[in-house]
Amino acid sequence: MRCKAVVLLVVMAVIVYSIPALSQQVNFNFIGAGARARGMGGAFIGVADDATAISWNPAGLATLERPEGSIVGYYSASKYNIDIENLVGTEYSESHPVFNFGSIAYPLATSGKNFVIAGAYQRLIDLYGKSETDDGNETWETKGGVDAISPGVGIQLTPEVAVGAAFNIWTGGTDYKYENKSNPSLNIDQKNLDKFSGFNVNIGVLAQFQQVKVGAVVKTPLTLTDEYTQNDSTYKDKFKFPMTYGFGISFAPNENLTLAADVDIRPYSKTDIVDGMDDTTYSGLLNNTTQIRAGMEYLFIGESAVFPVRLGFHTEPLIQNPFYPSEDATVSGNYFTAGFGVIFGNIWFDLAYEIGTVKTDSDVWFAGYNSTYKLTRQNVILSAIVHFE
Repeated sequence: MRCKAVVLLVVMAVIVYSIPALSQQVNFNFIGAGARARGMGGAFIGVADDATAISWNPAGLATLERPEGSIVGYYSASKYNIDIENLVGTEYSESHPVFNFGSIAYPLATSGKNFVIAGAYQRLIDLYGKSETDDGNETWETKGGVDAISPGVGIQLTPEVAVGAAFNIWTGGTDYKYENKSNPSLNIDQKNLDKFSGFNVNIGVLAQFQQVKVGAVVKTPLTLTDEYTQNDSTYKDKFKFPMTYGFGISFAPNENLTLAADVDIRPYSKTDIVDGMDDTTYSGLLNNTTQIRAGMEYLFIGESAVFPVRLGFHTEPLIQNPFYPSEDATVSGNYFTAGFGVIFGNIWFDLAYEIGTVKTDSDVWFAGYNSTYKLTRQNVILSAIVHFE
């Protein structure tokens, strides 16, 4: 398996004295989009009642009574700190904006049951990374990510139960740029360093029982292919992810307050990796992860507008220890979220803020040296949802 920072392997860094290398782990906690849902900590499987539902629980599409569209962007700022006791340490930061999501949903009346068709785009894995030497002479930058284009459908089977599906066409790629100010002849500007492809289906169900809604999502197995060229030859590495499951519940004691909680179960230890160079299949040595999300939304009703306020929390389990790839090296962080919005007639504007930290300690790196890895990330998410007549 080739070694390069942007390939979808679990760990992406080697630390040496002369290069402040990228030490970012790819985040395989695939979750949905939208400032409203993210402000609630991502606890949205059992809510899923707006145009972002296709990314959380496609069964929620069936609850839409009018055509809706949504657009989501965010600004992410990250700080990485890596320290290997008595050997080397480095710290660097990077930030960038991302167009994260867009969707359109259109209800159709069929045999007296609500039938909604939809389409969405979402960046599911952001592979942006940038670092430079202390003197600013050398700069490394990777742009791009893994995206999904998702046609979907939701059907109201009964007044209480809806089902839905999102058909995810995985795509995307990365560009890599290296600049050396003292020796420009070494500069690299490579487009389409990686090309990603794959396909899977998210199948959801949503049931309402008076003040309680219960949702579930099954994500079918995914084979994510990374196509790249090396030494004038083209190879395809494959990452075979297993089926994953999500469950959510929401409770609305009154029309103003909603409480919600989700659990996402990902048996990633069953992941296999196929080396495109020699067609060898081996275990990814990934951890099983379970993500917990919880949140609330309260609506303040004004004379001419509605002002939602949201709070939330979610865990951030990683599939490997950045220092010690092993099925036993579990690492998890915590994120806290807050958000608010304003609803003017047919237009909803929402803003969310997330802050979280992932930290790990290890005593196995370089024959016993104590090592620490810490990532602190802040996201500001802005979204708009438009209801069409």
